[in-house]
Amino acid sequence: MDFVYYIRAVRKKLLWIVSFVLIACLTSFYVTYKVLPPSYESSVRLIVNSGDKLDLGAVNTNILLINTFKELIKSPTVLNKTVSEYPDLKLSSEDLSKKLKVTSSKDSQLLTISITQNSYEYGNQIVNAVAKVFQSQVANIMQVHNIYILPDGPADGEAPKAASKLLINVLLAFVVSLLLSVGFIIARETLDDTIKNPAVLEAELGLIPLGNVSVTTKKDWKRREAKTMNRKVGDPTYAKLS
Repeated sequence: MDFVYYIRAVRKKLLWIVSFVLIACLTSFYVTYKVLPPSYESSVRLIVNSGDKLDLGAVNTNILLINTFKELIKSPTVLNKTVSEYPDLKLSSEDLSKKLKVTSSKDSQLLTISITQNSYEYGNQIVNAVAKVFQSQVANIMQVHNIYILPDGPADGEAPKAASKLLINVLLAFVVSLLLSVGFIIARETLDDTIKNPAVLEAELGLIPLGNVSVTTKKDWKRREAKTMNRKVGDPTYAKLS
């Protein structure tokens, strides 16, 4: 079977493919938009200042400390302390390590601690707890006392939704359903060893087709039965003897 044959097979089932892909995309849209719970991103910002004087040297030192602080926030020292001091969060240090995101801008003294949860208020409790524990641990371990927590809440008081996965899920459903439907048709045609084209007889077996047998449907049989039942006794037949 050549490539053109597969293209023709796919074109014959094009309506079925479009229907399958459309149903998959609509299902993904409905599940993502209606069934899955909304998620919210809660965050706090920390401004790092290791010295009492704010000069160029101190700023450069603070920027160099940012990477150290990012590792310290997600270290067992801070996370285990957070779990023990805030048992009402009902989280383990492993859960915090997986869910927390610590980011920083280039050449900036700001650190951002964020987490995505189904509840915006619950996420705020988590990031603020981690920030406070980190603030105290840095003071004890590194003798840095100038770590300030800046709340990063919305200005209008409404909980901002996290980046929606609606488009990603719909695109994923489109690609997967398209590949599955086309792959199913190609696999079905590949495994089907029946001869559908008379030209194959001449090319593969060297046989010359003598005739074609047309496909007979149920409607054809019902039409023939109706004609037979309507024929009256004594009607002439159409057969002639020679």
